[in-house]
This record gives sequence, C-alpha cells and structure tokens, in this order.
Amino acid sequence: MIDTYNTAADAQADRRQQQALLAALAAADRALRRDECGAWHIGGSRGSIHTWGDGRSWVLFVSCRSALHWTHTKRKLAICTVTQDGDDEGCLRLHQLPTPEQAAVIREALGIPKRRTITDEIRQRLKAYGFKQMPRREAAPAWNFWRERARAGGSAGPASQPKKTGELTNLEMVTQHER
Repeated sequence: MIDTYNTAADAQADRRQQQALLAALAAADRALRRDECGAWHIGGSRGSIHTWGDGRSWVLFVSCRSALHWTHTKRKLAICTVTQDGDDEGCLRLHQLPTPEQAAVIREALGIPKRRTITDEIRQRLKAYGFKQMPRREAAPAWNFWRERARAGGSAGPASQPKKTGELTNLEMVTQHER
C-alpha cells in the first residue's frame, strides 16, 4: 500500500477529521477505511468522501447511474459546492459538518450505511432469540451441549449411524479435540 501522508501525525489528523464527519453522518464505523493509496476515506456503494486537505472541509465523489440522476443528486446536495461536473459523476466540496437532515441526504446519495443503534428493548429481544454475548474463551453452547452429552454416556452427535472402518465417531472426535 502506498502511503499518501508525509508523517504519521498527518495520517492521524486526517483520520480524526474523517471520524468527526463519520459521527455527524451517523454512519457505520466500517465505512471508514483506507483506500488503495493509503488515504482515509468514508466509502459507500455509490461514492466516497475524502478530506480536502485544509483540515476543515471534505470532497465527496459521487457516481450516478445516469446524467439525469447526477443532475438530481447535485440538487439534493445543494449544501456542497460542485468542483468537478462530469456527465454522470462528479466531485462536491462539503465546507462544514452536516445537520442530521443533511447527513441523511449525503448517506443516501453516496450509499453509506447508517450506524445501527441498539436500544435496551432491541437488546432484550435479541437476547430472547439467543444472541447473547459470549465470553471470548468459552466454547459455543452447541459444542458444550454435545460434549456434556458425550461425557454422560449418551450419543455424541445428532446422528448415530454405524461407523465405517477408519471413521471416528463424534465421541472420539470430541475426546481427541480435548487433548
């Protein structure tokens, strides 16, 4: 990867500026990445956002499906200044952090995913479905179930079929895995 920054401090400053915009856009954290040149950018399915270089503004690259779509997108993004106007794509300069309404328009125009907010109600519903947070060094519940069942003398797997010569049973696999 090519490094586009002169110093690590420049890269950190660029990243901090992008993180501020990412928070203002209420965009998913995974949208902030490095591009093929090593520059920090906020990427979407229809465009990307880079810093302008002055520490205060950003450049939005937007790729549209047609010339008419590009015309309508420019109208929607009236908060930005058009710097490059192509047939069905272009660059716009964003001079300040957007309001929540403007952020929604920018996310939609560039195809940037929105940050998912999980309320306590949603968290409880996910836990009811079995999506609970597991400790990092503990086996998954299904693995524990079959291991405990095998130790108790029951079947070590969902299907108990006669084994062929040279095959291991699930109980033997569990035992070997624990060694």
